[in-house]
Amino acid sequence: MSSVVHVHSLEGCTPTPLAYYLKALAILRLIAKQVDAGARGRWRGDRFELLTRLDRDALIDFFTRRYQPSPLVAPWNGGSGFYSKDNTKGIAAIEGSHAERFAAYRAAIAAGKALTEGMSAAPKKEAKAALQRECRTTWRGSLLAWLDAALVLDADGSAKYPALLGTGGNDGRLDFTNNFMQRLAELFLLDDPEAPARPHTRALLSAALFGDTVPGLSRSAAIGQFLPGGAGGANQGQGYDADSLVNPWDFVLMLEGALVFRAALSRRATAQSLAQASAPFALRGSAIGYGSAAGADESARGEQWMPLWSSFTTHDEVEQLFAEGRGQLGTKIAQRPVEFARALARLGVARGVDAFERYGYIERNGQSNLAVPLGRWKVGPRAHEDLLSEIEGWVDRLRAAGRDKLAPASLASAARRCEAAMLACCRRDSALHWQALLIELAAAEQAIVRSPRFSRGRDLRPLPRLSGGWITAAGNLEASESAARDLRLALSLASLHGAETRLRDSIRHHFLPLDRAHRFPRFSGSSDAIERRPEVVATTRDLVRDAPRVLRRRASLRNRQASTRNLGLVTAAHWSTATLADVAAFIRAETDDARCLDLATACMALDWYALAREPTPPRCIAEAPPGLATDPGALYGLLRLAVPFSVVPESRRRIYDPLRGSHETRVVPELDVSMDPAVLERLLAGDVRGATSLALARVRAAGLRPKLSFISASVDECRRVAASLIFPMGNRELHALVAHLCNFDSPEPSPG
Repeated sequence: MSSVVHVHSLEGCTPTPLAYYLKALAILRLIAKQVDAGARGRWRGDRFELLTRLDRDALIDFFTRRYQPSPLVAPWNGGSGFYSKDNTKGIAAIEGSHAERFAAYRAAIAAGKALTEGMSAAPKKEAKAALQRECRTTWRGSLLAWLDAALVLDADGSAKYPALLGTGGNDGRLDFTNNFMQRLAELFLLDDPEAPARPHTRALLSAALFGDTVPGLSRSAAIGQFLPGGAGGANQGQGYDADSLVNPWDFVLMLEGALVFRAALSRRATAQSLAQASAPFALRGSAIGYGSAAGADESARGEQWMPLWSSFTTHDEVEQLFAEGRGQLGTKIAQRPVEFARALARLGVARGVDAFERYGYIERNGQSNLAVPLGRWKVGPRAHEDLLSEIEGWVDRLRAAGRDKLAPASLASAARRCEAAMLACCRRDSALHWQALLIELAAAEQAIVRSPRFSRGRDLRPLPRLSGGWITAAGNLEASESAARDLRLALSLASLHGAETRLRDSIRHHFLPLDRAHRFPRFSGSSDAIERRPEVVATTRDLVRDAPRVLRRRASLRNRQASTRNLGLVTAAHWSTATLADVAAFIRAETDDARCLDLATACMALDWYALAREPTPPRCIAEAPPGLATDPGALYGLLRLAVPFSVVPESRRRIYDPLRGSHETRVVPELDVSMDPAVLERLLAGDVRGATSLALARVRAAGLRPKLSFISASVDECRRVAASLIFPMGNRELHALVAHLCNFDSPEPSPG
């Protein structure tokens, strides 16, 4: 053999469809085991590259003249060729061959016939299980490798079937092993002592390996779930129906590649309740993360993620990769797509995997099971992936409840949308994806509230406390300005709380019915409605309508606790207050109110009291960029001072006076205006004159001298100004409003 190393770009071996992926594994395995132990392979782009001492002619010569097929038999299956009513064309041809390279296959057939002697048909139930146990006990070598890939034996000896090979080497009435033998008979002259290749075999092999075009494909030769495009059937060609078109080499190499998936099956089967989960990189199915996802796609066959690696790797290393084929999250083995997606970074670093091709075993084209590619997932670190562990248990509980036959459809749908959003965050760590996840979490929480009796019976709870990392993830600077503005307003609203740490001081209890244990309260009598609570006033899911209701309620709370001077209407984290530019955009209806409210509802679950105690607040989104209109208008400015959210301490502000063309330092006095509900009521009624008169009186009583005496506004502007008062202002913004709207008796000269 030549010492020169050749790199073959196998255009016929691609990550999709599944048959072509398995082909690549088979070529590396067969070359390494039978002719060149130093062979290596890797994925480069959308093709497989083989590094070997065989040149192209030697590679083709190996498969056509020296290739020894793996002995694949399934005597436990009907249609396997071992019973009187089966198609015996393939098994008879191999059994009658005298070629040395088919010796192992003849021995396997003889072993199968010894086990089925006296049987006229395939065994059923316990007899079938007993036959499979006998095979597990007596088979060795390549036969045992095939058995381990086709089925898993539980501790009690009953068989479970990984989805890759159907139900023990068959799919419905299609037995893979019998068709494997028939395809071999089409490729080789088995009645010749040397079993040479047929005249068309080399051309078919060149097509299978290098993607060459060649006529003479096998017609009406089924390939099962592995190659949906060649399976035939309705809408697969001209006319109403079409025959399947299969290159025999594709089928043969596809099953040879499936033997790699035998690794560690029985070792993990005892720890997993799902047979699919015991196979390498196999998971429970979830109808999420792809365009055609539907609830019916969550079949018992689940899904499987196929690894792609970019460094030349030996077959032994690949075999070890599949032997450890699972994702690990701490001590937990990933069993669902979201969990596996979270574990991708760690697995890739450990084993040199660059990406995974995701496949779902889904019913398509009637009741046919097909291996459907569901997208490619790149391996890499995710900065905020650990945040998902905070909601993982909550979403799991929601998904489990949604599977109940009595569950409202909205709960199952909400769980799927949450999982899809979590999967999107694993795929791309961007602010918009994290914001979308927060929105889905808020929608799921509302779905729980809308089904109170069922939710209480399943102990479904509000969102758990979230850490400040969610602010960093959702506030990444990649977000567009409109999305960032909505998030800034949402955070300012969500951070409202009283000076005390009791639950009733938080704004969240105005949006959700919560008891002291942070759960939904019990039912009232035999009614289907959750016990009514006077604190819950935001019920319309309309920010413009709900915000004034919350203001009224918090005003009544403040009046009852007037002795607590620092309570105010609300208190907000100093780094989460709204900017004048954001409020101005809200008043002009340039914001997405529904999105803002959904984000705020989810962000209310943040542990704001813990955040307030942290010396350094979480990294948040940037303030509004310069150049945007920042003046929310005189009506808002006056009402903002008359309906304060916190006490404004005295300060000295250096302010530019455009009339004098210079800066002046002015003393802004302390501001503590008590809330008059009549101001808000008149504003909501469109009585601008009455609202401004009351507001002016309140501001003057606080010791300020407003510059204005009359303001005009439309009814719609009044409603949005009233709603905008819910967003807290920082002291800097409040000082700016005071300086802008009020006169001062004795300005001091600027220093220097």
